[in-house]
This record gives sequence, structure tokens and C-alpha cells, in this order.
Amino acid sequence: MYLILLTIMGTLPFDEMGLKAGKATFEGGSLKVEDFEVTPGLGTSVMVASACITCEALNLEPPYFITSGDIGDGKRSKELYNYMAANLTTLDVRVLAMHYIMPDIPGIRNVLNSLGKRREGVTLIADAGAMYAAKAAGLAQEIDIFTPDAGEMAYLADPEATHPAYVEHLLFELDASEVVTLIKKAYETGNTPKILLVKGPVDYVVEEGEVVEAIDEPSISAMEPIGGTGDSLAGILSALIYGGYEKVDACIKAAGINRIAGKLAQPDPATSISHIIDKIPNALKEVRLCA
Repeated sequence: MYLILLTIMGTLPFDEMGLKAGKATFEGGSLKVEDFEVTPGLGTSVMVASACITCEALNLEPPYFITSGDIGDGKRSKELYNYMAANLTTLDVRVLAMHYIMPDIPGIRNVLNSLGKRREGVTLIADAGAMYAAKAAGLAQEIDIFTPDAGEMAYLADPEATHPAYVEHLLFELDASEVVTLIKKAYETGNTPKILLVKGPVDYVVEEGEVVEAIDEPSISAMEPIGGTGDSLAGILSALIYGGYEKVDACIKAAGINRIAGKLAQPDPATSISHIIDKIPNALKEVRLCA
């Protein structure tokens, strides 16, 4: 069995890219895995790059990244689910973070089932498509942490919706003040894990339906239109849990670190997410998690 403590799975939007699996690196603004290299822009690439730079700052081994190219037809997402289900038995995984992937109910079920008796020793984090799949499959409570944004809470709170496109509460009508109500409704319907990190103008850390921390400082309004800031938060969180931080504490710390990185980047709406990712080590120093 290979010792791979932090594993991240998720697709990238490249039609011709086959399955890749290996230790990821983020250097000079480029994310690399095997022979593939990309500048993080949105989604999985941002999450993995943020996890890489956080791990490096904390003197941890880099994440093991398993990915494939999918532009929306779901073919390579299915291949990725199948690969994960077949190969998780060969990896000593302690944290498994699942990100952008086309929702597939049998696929996500097979991945979780493949953990078998090791499930109790693995922290499972789901964001984006993996989160949609887990909720649609009725497996939300098998996951340890969901990291939705405020709009995705409407999906989790709707017991009938199998995808955010089909929610009872239209996302464009959602006011941020309704987030806490949606959190409670989602827990009542059994569509969330024990812990949520809800991303938005205010980040909410939730345990068993109760908000235990609301993080709104530093408040950087210019970060709101910059794509990928929620993905960077998920990457920081994954690395902190891998580094041994307790789940709720890691959520609180990750939300603050992500905001501090944004502050240090002095962003405007044209700022790239890579510039914010580069500031994560300095943010970790500011909160005294590394020297």
C-alpha cells in the first residue's frame, strides 16, 4: 500500500487530457502533475494549487492529485470515478478531497464503498460536483465536510433537487441573510454532513446545524468578483486537516487564512487567483501557523 496522506480528485476542463495521477506541484504560477501543466484559473486547479502551497509552507508532503479532462459530457468523469474506486485500496489515504466532477450517483457510491473498513480513518471533504453527487445519492452524511457557497446551500436545503439547477428556491433570489435559515433546513432534511464551511461574504462554520463561527474579516470587497476564491479556501482546508488540525478548527483557520491572503494580494477585480494563492504562505505566517 502506498503512503499517500492527502489525495485530491477532480476534473480539469481539457477535452483531450486523459487520466493523470501523481504528486502535484505549484511553482512559478503553474500547477503540474505528471507531464501536464496548467495555470490555475478556476475549480479543481485552484484547489490543488492552494493545497500544494499550504502543504509546502507547513513542511508537509505535497498532495497526490488524480484528475482527468472533462468539458461536460461526463465520459472522463466516469473514468475518474472508476479509477478511484479501483485504486483507493492501494493508497493509504488519510484525507480525500473531492472537487469538480460530473455528478454520478453510482460513481460516488462506488468510491465511498471502496474505502471499506478504512472509512473511519479517512476525512472526506466534498465541494462542487462531488458535493452534488453525494447529496443526490443520499450520501451526504457519509462525508465529513461540505464546502458550499451561499447559493449551493439552497440546493442542499431542497430535499427534491438532484442538482443546483433544479432547486425550489431560485438562486438569483437568494439573499445572504437567508443562509443561516437554509443551513438549518438542510440539516433537518439530512442533506449535509456534520460539518459545513459555507463560503461567501460571510464564511459560516457549522457543526450539527449550528453556526459555531462566522468569519467576515478581513472583508475584501474586490475578492467577490475574482473567480476561484472559494476553491482556494477548500484547498487550504484540505491541507490543514492533513496537517493534523481538528476539523472545525481547520475550517475556522482556513476561512481566515484565505481572507488574509486576499488582503495581502491587494486585489482589484482584474487580479488573478494565482496572485492570491501566492500570498497563502504569508497569510499562514500572519496567523502563526508557520515560521
